[in-house]
Amino acid sequence: MKMKIAFLSNEQQLPELQGDNIAGSRKHLLKVDYYSMEEKHLPKLDCTVYDVIVIYPKGEAASCGEIISQVKMKEKYTAFFNGQTWVFDIRDIFFFESYYRKTSVVIESGKIRIRAKLDEEEKRLPKEQFIRINRHNIVNMQYVRTVKGETIVMQNGEVLFINDARRKKFEKRYLEYLEINFMLL
Repeated sequence: MKMKIAFLSNEQQLPELQGDNIAGSRKHLLKVDYYSMEEKHLPKLDCTVYDVIVIYPKGEAASCGEIISQVKMKEKYTAFFNGQTWVFDIRDIFFFESYYRKTSVVIESGKIRIRAKLDEEEKRLPKEQFIRINRHNIVNMQYVRTVKGETIVMQNGEVLFINDARRKKFEKRYLEYLEINFMLL
């Protein structure tokens, strides 16, 4: 499935944006549309669901290629349990937990047991999004709601605890994550 991106701009910038060379190995995974911000063109935008909408109302703009290079493509995570294969969008995973040699993937709808060792799964996950916080949990920093001392509250309401030995690494990586994803105020 292609990722859909829409660029909205004023009439003067539109030809320049359309002329951008969108190259790279991910070009075949993208569908890019360009729209003028004039009211007569905006209804076209309502007819399509986009993964990303970039708006350039006036002034200087970064090139479309630069913006697209920063867009995170949908990554898949595959796991196995009891002869069944599970495929998740990596962005849907809240965290991993492992207790008593049983590993689970926690998503919005609940927990799904998988056949895996947490150490091995940690190596498969994108380092810029996931971090190990203790011997039992790897969290997706996208779903961290609050951090207070040694406690992390996830968006699904679950409370996890940061190991003292991992706290400084977590704090550093989490701040970097927030800065990169434009969440730091």
